[in-house]
Amino acid sequence: MICDRCSAQVYLIEKCNYCERSLCLSCIKSAKRQKKIRRIVICKDCWGKLPIRTKFKREK
Repeated sequence: MICDRCSAQVYLIEKCNYCERSLCLSCIKSAKRQKKIRRIVICKDCWGKLPIRTKFKREK
């Protein structure tokens, strides 16, 4: 599989919850679990946009 952000070929891909791109582990800025079943992931590009980062930090 290919990462949408850096175009690297990797085995594990996760989707950013904000821009919906497929990301490798090196392009993920932060991730957290929500209620043991949902995983919230934010990429490095979305981390730079302050309104999106604030939305990520407020989700529990």
